[in-house]
Amino acid sequence: MATTVLQAFMRANLIDLEGEDTRLDKLKEAATALAAEFGARPIKMAIPVLLSVLREDAQNPSDAFDATSRAIEDHWSTYHSVFRDGKALTLYRAVALQALVEAIDDHPPLGTAIALLMRNFRHVIELGKLDPSIQLLIDAAEEAFKAEREGTAPPAAAVPLPAAATSIKFDRTKLTKRIDAAVGPHDRAGQAGENSNPSWPSQGNVWSHEFSDRMTAILADYVDGAMAEAAKLDAKNHQAVANSIAALTTIDPAIKRSTSLLWWRQALYSESAETSYRRLEAADAIVHAVADLSSLLPHTYERAVDSFLAEAILALGLGSEVRDISLFRGASSTAISALTHGLTFKSPTGLVTAAVLHKTDDGRLVCTPSLPPEEWAVWLLRELMAIRAVEEIQRSAEVQDPAYE
Repeated sequence: MATTVLQAFMRANLIDLEGEDTRLDKLKEAATALAAEFGARPIKMAIPVLLSVLREDAQNPSDAFDATSRAIEDHWSTYHSVFRDGKALTLYRAVALQALVEAIDDHPPLGTAIALLMRNFRHVIELGKLDPSIQLLIDAAEEAFKAEREGTAPPAAAVPLPAAATSIKFDRTKLTKRIDAAVGPHDRAGQAGENSNPSWPSQGNVWSHEFSDRMTAILADYVDGAMAEAAKLDAKNHQAVANSIAALTTIDPAIKRSTSLLWWRQALYSESAETSYRRLEAADAIVHAVADLSSLLPHTYERAVDSFLAEAILALGLGSEVRDISLFRGASSTAISALTHGLTFKSPTGLVTAAVLHKTDDGRLVCTPSLPPEEWAVWLLRELMAIRAVEEIQRSAEVQDPAYE
């Protein structure tokens, strides 16, 4: 698996190593070293280099592959003599893609981020001969996304119930013996009872006084026993009710989330704008909807949520006109603030999110699609969730190295 991307470039005749396996080994080593950097700094290195891979050659800034060039040179100092001009850029793409695939293995959240981003880019960027290599990256990313989703899915709430209660049955043989003992000196078989009544009924008051004392004790013992068993059953019933009530506070988070999503969809009320989406202009409605919905989702949300969001935007009646990114130039500061609130780190240049936040399109976007409102909403949600998926990794990197920029 370690050389699949590099081999895909070779099979597509994008790079030529002139049959020297040692050169391939050097590129593999360079990619592995680069993967560690990408994995540690996904927002400031991995995502920007992915965007550089996807850009047309003329759009790539001169420093886009500085880290990639350095990693290659550390392992193959003379590569410049083999790869010159445009060929070097193709080599950078190959090594960078290989590094991204390897970084995903050690940092699954990076795979989640790339999977979300490529769901946007895959169908709007012409990849040409890069297609097989990009598909390898997508496959690795989607596999990581799936593993992350399965690994974070909470188990269903399990509430222990008390053991089933058994019916109360008295020992009738023992009861009969005790009553026989209260009636007289011995039973019908002539056997003396334990602590039996020394008198027979014919002896009048002597017998009756003895009998009443003994029968009272017998009845009291058995009634007390019945009450004790009933109390145990009652306690079990109370515990079952208490468990059921407690379960309400430990409902599967997925169920809670579904309830919140349904409430959001039905209400069409923006918490961040504090008004109905229907009262907002198109750009604000889209941005606020993305910001609000993102707060209800895990990074590895179901694909159906994209459709869920699209249907909510369609319900607002914003029209079906296809618009380019200029749609968002009129977004209010409140809407921009709502989107920024969901991000700890600055969106990498090249993403639509960065252009929306800065209300600019300076030509540095990876692509400039024209989409209807509902598809713009889905596009922004994927980018926002992609950045959030790897923020914790980036945060850890900056804690360990505060001087890193």
